Parts: sequence; C-alpha cells; structure tokens
Amino acid sequence: MRNEARGDVWKVWLYAAASVTLGAWISPLLYNAGKALAEVSSAKSTNGLLDWLAGICRAADFTRFHGAAILLAAALLFLPWMEWIHAPRGTAVARGPWRLRLPYGARMALRGQPLREQPNGFWHLCAGFLVAAGLLLPMAVAMVPAGFFSLRSPVGGLAPLAVKTLSGGFLLAAVMEVFFRGVAMGIFLRAMRPSAALGMSAAFFALVLSVIPQAGVGVADPDAAGTGFELLGRLFEQLADWRALGAKLLPLLALGLVLAYARWRTESLWMPIGLHTGWLFSKGMLGALGVAVPQGAGALLLHGLAPTLALLIAGILAHYLTAHHADEAAVRF
Repeated sequence: MRNEARGDVWKVWLYAAASVTLGAWISPLLYNAGKALAEVSSAKSTNGLLDWLAGICRAADFTRFHGAAILLAAALLFLPWMEWIHAPRGTAVARGPWRLRLPYGARMALRGQPLREQPNGFWHLCAGFLVAAGLLLPMAVAMVPAGFFSLRSPVGGLAPLAVKTLSGGFLLAAVMEVFFRGVAMGIFLRAMRPSAALGMSAAFFALVLSVIPQAGVGVADPDAAGTGFELLGRLFEQLADWRALGAKLLPLLALGLVLAYARWRTESLWMPIGLHTGWLFSKGMLGALGVAVPQGAGALLLHGLAPTLALLIAGILAHYLTAHHADEAAVRF
C-alpha cells in the first residue's frame, strides 16, 4: 500500500464504522418517531405523502428502521467525510461522467484508475441487468419443486410490481455503486495494486451489508434506548459463527467481487449498476412472489452456495461480454 494514500483507505473504513455506530444510536429514535406518525395518521386524516409514509412505518419492524437509520447516518456524514478526504490536500476536480472529487495528492498519472466516458455505457447497463436477473431468477424458480418456497400471485398484477421493483432497484443500485465502486474503490485503487483493491472493495462491501439486518432478527424492547446497539451486537454474534458467516458472507463477497471487477474492467459504473440492479430486482421480485420461507423468499439470494455460484457465473459472463474493451491490457493487475 502506498504510504501517502494509506490514510484515505483508513478514512473509508472509519466512515463506515461511524455510520453504523450513529445509525445504531438513532434507530430507536427513528422507530418511535415512525410509529408515532403511524398512530397519528390512523387517528386523523393527513395529506397523501404522510399517509404513504405512515403506511410504511406501520408495517415496518425494528430491523427496517435500523437499516434506514444507518442509511440516514451515512447520508448525514457523507459531505463532511468527503470534505475530510480531499479539502486538506487541494481542490482539483476531474472531468467526465461519474467522477467525484478525490484527494489531490492521489491524482497522479500512473496511479489508480479514473472512471472514463464509456460509449457503450447503456449497453453495459442492460447487459449487466439481463445477466444477473437472467441467472438469479431462474435459479430461484428452480427451487420451487424442491420445496424451498412456493409462488403466489402478486396483489395488483405482475407488471406494476416489476416496474416498481425495477425502478427502486435501479435508484438504490446507482447510489450504492457511486459510493462503493465510484468513491471507495477509487481510493483503494489509488492506494494499492488492482488485485488487492478488488479484494478490499469486495470485503468492504460485504461487511457493510452484513451489519444491515434482515427481517427476522428480533429485539426485546424496540422502544428502549440502546436497542440499536443490542441489535448490532446480535448481528456481530451471528458473524462469529463460522457456519452462519460462510452462508451469509459468501454471496455478498461474490457480489462485491463481481461488481468491483466489472468496474475495473470497464473503467465505468454502467456495468456494475446493471449487475447490481439485476440482483436487487431478483431479490425484490422473489420477496414479493415467494412464500413459505421464514426469512422471506428473497433471503434465498443472500445465503448459501447457490447464489454464490450464480453470481460468479454472472461475473464470468460479464467478462466475456466486455472482452472487446481496448484499455484492459494497459492496466497492471
């Protein structure tokens, strides 16, 4: 690791730790506020936006509020963190799509891999989505005869559900890719060799997503102060079990590695956004259509070897779909 860029790598990890800690602290406050809004909305009429938000709060359990609190904390800390990693060392701003201002001292011609304009960006976006969704959804449907879960008809029809899931998945994937592969991985690439940067990017992505709880993780008293830290402790206890760690972390590591490799190979975020959108779309559709699984049918894409293998195959297909990329030989792996 290059000494002058080592501090920026540590700042990435410190930002993630601070976001998780702040999110755990404010999660009971957010839970109480959300449930209060739901109660007030049920007692008297409010405007459409508040009714919609109250409906979400009414149906959400503490784990949903905990995840939202972490995302809120990350948003609140993002601008101060960005100022922390670049303000002391200059104000140079790069040009081009998807480029964010990074430490001036790291902007040297032979270091890192700047995001470049990609003429085939829309094709990469669509191809990534089709590869991920085309592998994960059939894999999940193939589990129906084995009794893992059963399918149900969606309320309101399949087409509206697909449009809603696709639009939400795309927006979330775009935001996550700008941070994880645009900013964080950009810093990793400026501090170490590409192979090490890809590995650290995958590990960082998997660990951050591991501390965002899934449905089914309960707490004793969601109203009490410190409940967020109690939930966080339970998540770390699960990670201490090597069987649970392997089942939960392997698919996330595979996803993070595939997304990082797609960003490095194409020097853009179009392919990672497409792959990530396909994963979120598959997870969302399976969660809405599948029943008879305690954690939700969408959890099948988060655990075990089957989604891990499917994601690695998606990465191989993405490699061959971008085999024409002319600048690959210029990057030392």
